[in-house]
Amino acid sequence: MDPITIFAANVAAGLVANFTSASVENFFRKATEFDTSLEGKIASATTSNDIEQIFNEAIGVIDANAGSGSIDIDGSLLNALRGARFDHAHGIVQIANSRVEAPVLVTGGASGATGSTTVGGNTSLKSSGTEIKIGGGASIKISGNASIKQS
Repeated sequence: MDPITIFAANVAAGLVANFTSASVENFFRKATEFDTSLEGKIASATTSNDIEQIFNEAIGVIDANAGSGSIDIDGSLLNALRGARFDHAHGIVQIANSRVEAPVLVTGGASGATGSTTVGGNTSLKSSGTEIKIGGGASIKISGNASIKQS
């Protein structure tokens, strides 16, 4: 069994009853995609202080996955402390009239994706080192496994 699965099972066992081992594991798998250094910390965690430190480093991530459905963000401000990902997977993501900010920001589809993302006008996608501003009447369309990573 890999370290994230073991760690998630141990953490879930000590948390509130409505957190399952699978949901905790999913949370940490997604968090390690944004910060790969968490994997080593998870593998070597032995105390409750270690677990608390890992939780503190893993929080602050927005992970929106459309699956085979859709996500529509309009007129919103989304700000994540660590990172944000908008994965259209096999569905549709639409972001318009919004501001999205995170140190690392990934927009589009992961490997094997068939869906699409449209970032419409009056939208700003801002990372720690980049900013994409889409003016009124303009848009960016991303489809399949294409994505934009900002850091």
